Amino acid sequence: MVLQVVRASIKPEQREHWLEVMRGNAARTRAEDGCEGYQIAEDVEAPDTFVIVEQWADLDAVYRHLRNQFEALMAALGDVFAAPPEVWIHDLASTMSLDEVLAKAGLGR
Repeated sequence: MVLQVVRASIKPEQREHWLEVMRGNAARTRAEDGCEGYQIAEDVEAPDTFVIVEQWADLDAVYRHLRNQFEALMAALGDVFAAPPEVWIHDLASTMSLDEVLAKAGLGR
């Protein structure tokens, strides 16, 4: 599994435009082959700062996604950003549930 995490701070006056563009982006992304999840949330401690978490089957799916959507998304967003977005892409070797982690920590429920 691959996780793509984006942290984006936007200009407050661009909020409605951001939300409109991101709703469309979310729908298109979720429909892509290899997309296993897409969530977007606002940071409760930093207004107008959003975190997007995308789950992908593999890096090839991420590459296809970027080739298919990145340039159009950036063009649609225009000058919405208050600062350059931060992006991290994690290629994960394993994933555990909370119950599994708690059990390994000796805190089974």
